[in-house]
Amino acid sequence: MLKNIVMIFIFFVMIFVLSACPGKETQTPENSVPQNPGGMQSKPLVPDPTLTGAPSIKPKDANELVSFSTEILNNDDDRVHNIKIAAEDINHTVLEPGDVFSFNEIIGRRTESKGYEEAPILLGNGEKGEGTGGGICQVSTTLYNAALKAELKIVERHRHSEQVPYVEEGKDATVVYNSKDLRFKNNRDYPIEILVSVHDGEVTVKLMKK
Repeated sequence: MLKNIVMIFIFFVMIFVLSACPGKETQTPENSVPQNPGGMQSKPLVPDPTLTGAPSIKPKDANELVSFSTEILNNDDDRVHNIKIAAEDINHTVLEPGDVFSFNEIIGRRTESKGYEEAPILLGNGEKGEGTGGGICQVSTTLYNAALKAELKIVERHRHSEQVPYVEEGKDATVVYNSKDLRFKNNRDYPIEILVSVHDGEVTVKLMKK
């Protein structure tokens, strides 16, 4: 009798122990990387540049033929003022196929009534002076180099009496009203628009397919 009571007691103790100690579960730590199901290799994550603040590069306009810039090294206020007036007068000029661009025809006589100021000019033989519209030769030079780069036909072009600092030697184009002009021909079979801007200390000319 006592033996049966002991066996029953042991039986209940074993049931209690087993219910208090369930089988161990496999836990995944919070910082662990879960296994890839199916055994497939996962691709590394590539950061999205739009989310990381990476600088975006503005794509070039598909209609842009060429672009050429020169740095404004002489920041004389009146000179820069003259450059901006000439740039505005030429900006958005359109050349049809076969048309000849004339700097002097577009700009006209440089006068105070048009807003031009007295600014430094080259007089020749190394001498410098002041002249109404001084500085606009940087616009004509920038335009000349853009036309060269686009392989347009140069009809007329004149060099300064000495080298100018904003372009390499032999690539300048001086202009004097009723005397020296810059002219080039649109030898393409489509219209070309001339864009001229003065920004961040540079004169920039873009030739666009219209």
